[in-house]
Amino acid sequence: MSEDRPQYQRDPVPTNAEIAERLRTLSEQLADLGCDMEFLGGFGPMGQRGRDLLWLARIVRTCMHEIEGEAK
Repeated sequence: MSEDRPQYQRDPVPTNAEIAERLRTLSEQLADLGCDMEFLGGFGPMGQRGRDLLWLARIVRTCMHEIEGEAK
């Protein structure tokens, strides 16, 4: 019965180095967007959200460094 069903290929499991590279890209994009929002928003709500994104980018970058260390 299983032969009648189509066989799907699973996506390969990413390596630690690939995950770290994706996290690096994410943290750079978050930091860029956060800087823009902080600049445009000043001391208002948009500026606060921009600072929040910058903080989040630092957290993502820290995770990326930890995963890079595991990859070596």
